[in-house]
Amino acid sequence: MTRNKKLLLIIFLSTPLFAEVKMIPLNEYMKEQNMSEPNVLFYVSARCGAINFNMAHFSENIKDLYERGSKVGETFSQMAIAVIQTIQPNDSAEENQRIAVESISAIANEYLSIMNENYAKTGTYFTDWMIDDLSTCSAFYSQATTEE
Repeated sequence: MTRNKKLLLIIFLSTPLFAEVKMIPLNEYMKEQNMSEPNVLFYVSARCGAINFNMAHFSENIKDLYERGSKVGETFSQMAIAVIQTIQPNDSAEENQRIAVESISAIANEYLSIMNENYAKTGTYFTDWMIDDLSTCSAFYSQATTEE
């Protein structure tokens, strides 16, 4: 390998292209987005579903939290499915449900990865910004369910 190729390879490998992408707090995301855009609403719904399902999972021994997390997570999942159906109206309901479930699962796994890392470092699963995400989702849930 020539010296120039090695140099280009080193430069390429040290660029931020390979930097790990971290989740940002949901309220920061929402401030920068137009919530009337279906893609934004889908992401927020999927993310709120994910964090509420994670809360339910980690609260199985606290009945009220478990039930609330499950109920809110399911509501946001149904919302995500409805939104993806408007984004991709030519796809079947089953296909759109699959996409929504996969998106929610992927986001839940991202949260879980951060939760496990946070637990190892602090002894608690939820970071401050995750608690803020739950609060943001709770407000969004209250707003969405009172408009029905």
